[in-house]
Amino acid sequence: MDDQATTRALLVFGLSLLVGPAIGGLVGWLKTFFWGVGVGALLIGCAGLYGAVTVGWHRYQSIAGTASVQGSLVEFVEERSKDSNGRTIVTRAPIVEYTASDGLKRRVKGLGGGLGDKEWGDPVEVRYSKADPAQALVADFQNMWGIVWGLGIFGGFPTMFGLFFTGMAVRESRHQDGLRATRDPTPAQQRWRTRGTVLANFVFLAGFALVFFYPDPSLAKQLGAGFMTIGAGAMLHFIVQSLPPATDFQFRSILAIVGLGFLAFGYGAWMMG
Repeated sequence: MDDQATTRALLVFGLSLLVGPAIGGLVGWLKTFFWGVGVGALLIGCAGLYGAVTVGWHRYQSIAGTASVQGSLVEFVEERSKDSNGRTIVTRAPIVEYTASDGLKRRVKGLGGGLGDKEWGDPVEVRYSKADPAQALVADFQNMWGIVWGLGIFGGFPTMFGLFFTGMAVRESRHQDGLRATRDPTPAQQRWRTRGTVLANFVFLAGFALVFFYPDPSLAKQLGAGFMTIGAGAMLHFIVQSLPPATDFQFRSILAIVGLGFLAFGYGAWMMG
């Protein structure tokens, strides 16, 4: 329903995979390694985030002009594609039949691998354009927001790594200038840091338990609940270690990247479950 925006976003992201390393390499040659990696990763990350925002906005606008109807799964069709190694990958794409407001029955194909837990005849929500009922999509997370989530992941991680290496570059330059400001925590600060660390460890371990014992038969839901809880534990560690006097920037940044990564993947798994 918004193929042009998706194509443009993927094109910009694809170009960033060429431009980012090239400019990053030039910056690294002119300045330092950390600056080069940081700038290159930020260019790639910003391109991915641009794609996520633009496609998300177009998708939101296109969905606003649609109507919801309950269709039914009628079959799965095989789709073949090639991976980066030239191997053939076979996925099953769902075909859903729906009846629009004009009374005509139509069919829409979902993304390959979607609705894998459904059987023939099961109800499936469909959203179709009010202006053109033939324009429709399966109304689950993968079909509606999967591309936005994917671009957000591919944009968010390079952005975080770019900020990390840029911060390392700034820190490196400060050390070269002889700037140093570190101090030991007071007894009260150490007590709060210890309590926060215990709480973060409890949340972190609870996430691993949820992966196996979350009361839902869906594996995606179990993984989603567990991963999001693990991510919350890592972010709690990041917050605790950021309390004054904050610990080393490099250590804290790794905690933030791990936490946000688990939260993002967990949310995607939960929504697809």
